[in-house]
Amino acid sequence: MAYVSQPAIGRVTPGLREASLIEWVTPDLAAAEPFIAALGASGFKVRAVTEPSGTASALILAHGLSSPRETLHADAVAALKSTAPQFETQGGAVILLQDTGGLFQPQDHRAWRGGLSGLARTAAREFTVATVRLIDIDMAGFGTSLAASHLVEELLTGGTAPTTGLSPAGRYVPQDTNFTLPRNQPGRLGPQDVVLVTGGARGVTADCVIELARRTGARFALLGRSPVTPWPDDLPTTTDEKTLRGALAKAAKAAGEKITPAALNTRARALLSGAEIRETLAAIGQAGGEARYIPADVSAPAALTQALADIRADLGEITGLVHGAGVLADKLIREKTPEQIARVFGPKIGGLDALLTQLDTSKLKTIAFFSSVAARYGNAGQADYAMANEILNRMAWWLKSTNPDAAVTSINWGPWDGGMVDDGLRAKFAELGVALISKPAGANAFADAVLAGPACPVEIVAGAEIAHG
Repeated sequence: MAYVSQPAIGRVTPGLREASLIEWVTPDLAAAEPFIAALGASGFKVRAVTEPSGTASALILAHGLSSPRETLHADAVAALKSTAPQFETQGGAVILLQDTGGLFQPQDHRAWRGGLSGLARTAAREFTVATVRLIDIDMAGFGTSLAASHLVEELLTGGTAPTTGLSPAGRYVPQDTNFTLPRNQPGRLGPQDVVLVTGGARGVTADCVIELARRTGARFALLGRSPVTPWPDDLPTTTDEKTLRGALAKAAKAAGEKITPAALNTRARALLSGAEIRETLAAIGQAGGEARYIPADVSAPAALTQALADIRADLGEITGLVHGAGVLADKLIREKTPEQIARVFGPKIGGLDALLTQLDTSKLKTIAFFSSVAARYGNAGQADYAMANEILNRMAWWLKSTNPDAAVTSINWGPWDGGMVDDGLRAKFAELGVALISKPAGANAFADAVLAGPACPVEIVAGAEIAHG
């Protein structure tokens, strides 16, 4: 992915000039004053509020400029949620603002504030009759007065451009680019290296780690929340959940145990999870690597501290990081709750925060994030998931700036033929004409990326067609 200088098209953002009222939504009303003045001087009817009133036909959400990073994403969703019925049916304009340096390539703590572009892209898919835009403004580079002036100019001339960056270097828009990754660079990782992998004992992350083990013979510490439940000796081995539930029900009846359907499902899934983890560990060993599984919540600092100490004592100093942990809690913006957002942000963003607090990233040869095309293009029902993954994308730029000799990448994966894609989703993607990433192609692309060293692109959009050298 690249960010390319482009001139504005010279057209007012639809829904703004004709708006009876624009509300500038911010927790810091004093900081809004220069922007309100500049907008008013250009003929816009605008007022600053802390929450949308429901009476404005256009919103400018400024949470990404001044809200604390811990709350800004949830606050922005709450503001959209309160007005979602209006923008879903009546149209209008929603402008989201963030400060990640105006180039979407932050090299400081502003990277943590970078998820609102994922929210904007998702809102555009849910509010199909409205104009939704995201503008990244370099507040430090401009200063408040110039920032206000450039924002007004963009609103007057930027038309419907969905995502735009404004900095002293110019006006930039994100643009997908083709990439070619060198195949299996020698010496990047080897048997002496220890790679910490979150969410790597199951699903598509496990497929990627197995391929990396095959190429490098490295050692892997797999971190996950699931305990490794032992398989009962008297239970037939199976990977089919329905068959397993039947066997468990039969065993419970024979033992005189009363078990609810919910408890039966929980027991079956725990057994299958444990079996999958053991299978991953065995596959890594068969591929030539070495692996340990450590049950720990990556977003819990105390648990992570203990896990890292155990890893270092058992395997050695950590020289690589693969952050693949993640969960879903899909709901449309009008239904999204703070609890759902917290659940999605926990492993991805809380986990990353804990990891970066406790790891010396200057010693890492490779840092890879499992992001999603939901961040890059939006996906109805996945505002929180898109935001969390977009933060990973921005964080990759910051980490690359501090460790330029490492392979640092955030891979925006399209749907895999496996993992979270079950038969129902597979049929839906087929109906939409969306090709799935095969496990071999995805695993090879991942290994190529983390072994590419400094040549690896910081952001990769990976679909079914993945280019290799």
